[in-house]
Amino acid sequence: MGEPTYGEAAGATAVLAAFAAGTGTAATPHADEVSRALADTVAVAVAAAAFEGDAILRAWAARENARGQATVWTSGETTSASMAALLNGTAGHLLDYDDISPSMPMHPSTVLFPALLAVAEQRGIDGGRLVQAYDVGAATFRALADLLPQHVHYARGWHTTSTVGRLATVAALVRLCGTPAGTAEHALGLVSSLVAGSRPNFGSMTKPLHAGVAARDAVMALELAEAGFTANTSELEVPGGFLERFGDPDLAPIGDAAETLAERLEYWQDAWVRDWGLKRYPACYGTHRGIDAVLELRAEIGTRPIRAITATLHTNGTRPLGAYPPRNATQAKFSLEYALAAAIIRGNVLLSDFTEEAFADEQVRSLMGRVSVGESAEPPLGDPGYGAGFTVVEIAFDDGGTLARRVDITRGDALNPLDEDQLRTKFTDCCAVGGLTPEATEELYRALRALPRGGQASAAGAALAPGAWAPQKKEAMA
Repeated sequence: MGEPTYGEAAGATAVLAAFAAGTGTAATPHADEVSRALADTVAVAVAAAAFEGDAILRAWAARENARGQATVWTSGETTSASMAALLNGTAGHLLDYDDISPSMPMHPSTVLFPALLAVAEQRGIDGGRLVQAYDVGAATFRALADLLPQHVHYARGWHTTSTVGRLATVAALVRLCGTPAGTAEHALGLVSSLVAGSRPNFGSMTKPLHAGVAARDAVMALELAEAGFTANTSELEVPGGFLERFGDPDLAPIGDAAETLAERLEYWQDAWVRDWGLKRYPACYGTHRGIDAVLELRAEIGTRPIRAITATLHTNGTRPLGAYPPRNATQAKFSLEYALAAAIIRGNVLLSDFTEEAFADEQVRSLMGRVSVGESAEPPLGDPGYGAGFTVVEIAFDDGGTLARRVDITRGDALNPLDEDQLRTKFTDCCAVGGLTPEATEELYRALRALPRGGQASAAGAALAPGAWAPQKKEAMA
């Protein structure tokens, strides 16, 4: 399957560059998982076309007058690969509806695919190369997060999707383009010096911008390195380098960092498909187990007056959540209190629940005020053991009765995946919200599912052409 070749005493940067530039492949084919992730990512980006953040960013981008063959997913217009990566990465993360890694706080696809498709479209690269490239990027995301380690990195306030995402996306682009390892080392050193993205911006338009800027920086780093632009080719491992700046060597896995990285890259190239999921609800992943729990209880709740709701999450499970109370619909995406109240009252959590009108609903706001959220090292219900996390929701009624439900594995997790009908429903709903016509939606779905099996990136771009949008959408874009 082709193992990477490392030089004598290779450091972490050289190990990652060799892995990305090598020919090693996963033991089992991942074309179906990659095509599902791709379709989901583009769909949630298309939905963002109806929201203010995308309009503001596209208006700014238009003044930059970048030119190229890469498609902007929320308008069908074309621009440079780096600008398309910025716009599409931001749109893909704008609604917090993009894919997740259940064991780590990251959204890999909204950084990887915007860069990969933009470069593939710009250079005419066959879509069949996407599977290996995505495998490399998905493995790098998780392997570097392991090495930092990610719980330390995240606790310091870094947004892993943005920080680790830059390096992972450069690695993916290296495999997509067949870039030599020496050039890859410069690209990795360059993009590592640009790493940024802070968790305090969760709940604002800047959080999704983190993903777009990470995708853009990865494209820029690759293009500059290919042109001969230089960087420190030991940037990851040197004193003051990426691993020391953004991690904690004393808390990292025991052993040599380069050897550990090589082992984790090989492991995750196959295993990412077991640590991956598509979101069922358009809100922070930290809310999903709780939403699942109350929806499972909803029929038993009926019309009984609720006195209090207690949600207990695993240790550090509340870190991605925002401060209470949320002040607007965007912040509500990071509020477990709001999500549980909306799910109980409305019977689901949909994109329409995160409009300002829905957020102002007095019935939801009243119930939200009766929700308390906390953490525990041990679940208050059921077996004390658990995997990536848990949420236990306990409901106390005015009549003295109680109900409780525990959820460890969310709907959409690879261990409890969305079926084809559910994926199609989400895809269709997102495209309708964004303003894509039904005909264009069907064409886009077929093109995206076929792309990792050898289709052309230009086919997806054609489905998003300006004529594919509903008249009201075209007026809004004018």
